[in-house]
Amino acid sequence: MTTRTTTLSICLALALLSAPRAAHAGGFELPDNGTEALGRGGAFVAKADDPTAIDYNPAGLAEQRGTRVLLDGHVINSSYSFKRFGAFPDNPSDPATPWGGFAFPSVKDTGGPFFAPFLAVTTDFGMFDWLTVAVGVYGPSGVGNRTYPAGIDTVPAPSRYDVVQPTSTIILPTVSVGVKPLDWLDVGVSLHLVDAIFDLSSTSFVDLGDGPTGPCKNYEYQPCDSLSSLHATATGFAATPGILVKPTRNVSVGLSARTPISLSANNGVVTALTTPLGQPIPTPGRATLTTELPWYWRFGARYAFLEGDGFEVGDVELDGTYETWGSAQATGPQIHIDHLGPSGPTFDNIDINVAHHYNDTFSVRAGGAYNTRLPVGVLTVRLGAYYDKSATADNPGYTRLDFDTLDKIAGTVGVGFKWEGFSFNLAYADVFEPGRTVAPGTGQIRPIDGAQHGASIDSNGNQLPAVNEGQYTGHTDIFSFSVVAVFDEILGTPRSKTWGPTRVAPPPRPKTEEPKDESKDKEPQVVAEAKPRTRPSHASTSTPSPPPSAPPKKSDWND
Repeated sequence: MTTRTTTLSICLALALLSAPRAAHAGGFELPDNGTEALGRGGAFVAKADDPTAIDYNPAGLAEQRGTRVLLDGHVINSSYSFKRFGAFPDNPSDPATPWGGFAFPSVKDTGGPFFAPFLAVTTDFGMFDWLTVAVGVYGPSGVGNRTYPAGIDTVPAPSRYDVVQPTSTIILPTVSVGVKPLDWLDVGVSLHLVDAIFDLSSTSFVDLGDGPTGPCKNYEYQPCDSLSSLHATATGFAATPGILVKPTRNVSVGLSARTPISLSANNGVVTALTTPLGQPIPTPGRATLTTELPWYWRFGARYAFLEGDGFEVGDVELDGTYETWGSAQATGPQIHIDHLGPSGPTFDNIDINVAHHYNDTFSVRAGGAYNTRLPVGVLTVRLGAYYDKSATADNPGYTRLDFDTLDKIAGTVGVGFKWEGFSFNLAYADVFEPGRTVAPGTGQIRPIDGAQHGASIDSNGNQLPAVNEGQYTGHTDIFSFSVVAVFDEILGTPRSKTWGPTRVAPPPRPKTEEPKDESKDKEPQVVAEAKPRTRPSHASTSTPSPPPSAPPKKSDWND
C-alpha cells in the first residue's frame, strides 16, 4: 500500500508538467488570436480596430463607434513528434517484454485539430464619441488537446514518462473599456477573470526494489508503470492596460501589457488508472496545484496610406512581443498533497516541485493590408509573417512533448470583405518549426520513481537515465474565420466620429430648407424686361390699352 500511495503523488507531479500549456504565444505556444490579426502576421497592436482589441490593445476600443459583435475562431492542426535515440532496455526472452532490444518508435501528437473560439461585443451606447466598453470570452492562443499514445504497435511509447494526455482549458471572461481623452491619444484596460480546467494523464515508474533481480527488471520496465489522471480547477485574475498614440493621420504607435496570472487549484483529485504489477487501485487522493503565467508585453508601430477623402488604401505594421517565462517558470509548478491512501502520517504533506527551466521569449511580427473599393463593398487582402523564439532555446536539454517549445517561423495570408455593416474574414498561417536534436548525454527529463518519493533515482540511489534524448520536429497549420456585425450600419443609423486625425467623418446630410421667394430679388429685373415685350397696339382690334407707365430709371436697377 505504501508503494501504491507514493505512486499517485508522483503521477500527479508528472501531470502538472502540463499545467501552463494553455499559455500565450512567444515561442511557448502559437500566435495569435483573431482572424484579421492572423492574416497580418499577428501585427495588430497599433491597429486594434475590431473587438479583438480586448486582447491585443484595449485602447483600440476607443474609436470603435456603434455596437459591434464578433464571432471568431481558429482551427489549429499541430503535428509535433519525437524520435527517441536508442532501444528498449528490456530482455526479449521475458514474455512480459518481447519488444526488448527494439529501436524506439516515433511518437506523434494524435489529438487532431483543435478549435479555439473568440467572442466579443463592443458598444458606445449610441451616445459617446469618446468611450467604448466591451465584453468578451476567449482563451489564450494555443493547442488544448495534445495527446500522445501510451503504446505504439504493441510496444510501450518511449515518451510515456514525459506526458500522455494534457487536455487543459483556460477561459478568459473579459470586461474592457477604451477612452479617448485627446484627439491623438487613446487609452484602455481589460480586466480578465481566468478560469482554468486541468484534465491530465501521465505515467510514472515505480521501482519495487531488489534491482534487476527484483520484480522491476530495469529502469523503465513497463509492468512497473503506473498511469494516473488529475482533474483540477483554478481561478485567477489579470489585467491588460493599453495605449495608442497617433501623432499624425497616418502614424499610430501602440503598447499593451498583460499582467502575470497566478493559478491555484485547491480541489485537485488524482486517480490511479493502472498500478504496478496489477496491485489493487487505491482510493483517489486530494492535492493542490499552483503555477504562474508570465508578463506579456506587446509593442507596435503602424503607417496607413490614406486617400484625400480619408479612405485607407492600405497599411503596414511592425510589432514585437516579450514574455517573461524565465521568471514565471523559474521554479515550475508546485504540488502539495495533504494526504493519500490509508490513514496514517506517512504520506501527509507531500510537496513536489517540477522545474521547467524556461527562458524569456520574444516575437517579431510584420504585416499589412491592401483595400479596394468595389461597386458593392470593400475587398481587403492581408499578408504577414512572424518569428517566435523558443522557450527552451537556452536549455535544450529540457525539450519535451508537453509543450511545443521549438522556434516558429510563419507566413500568413488573409482576405476580407466588408459590406453594409458586415465584415467577413478568412486567414491561414503556415507555421514552420526548425527541428531540434537533444544529443545523448544532454537530456534532463528522467522517469519519476514513485517508490523513491518522487526522486529520479532507483532503489539503489542511482540517477535514472534521461528519456528525452532524440529528434523533435513540428509543423502547424492555422485556419481562421470571423464575422463582425456593426448593428448601427446594418440598421441604417451609422455613428459618425466628430474628432480624430486618422478618420474623416461621413459627409453631412443635405439640409432641408424652405424654398426662397426669388421673385423679390428679381422683381426690378422682371419689371424692366417684361414691359418691352408687350404686344404692339396694332395686334389688337379691341379698345386700346392705356399707355404704359414710364420705365424705371437706370439708377433704380443698381440699388
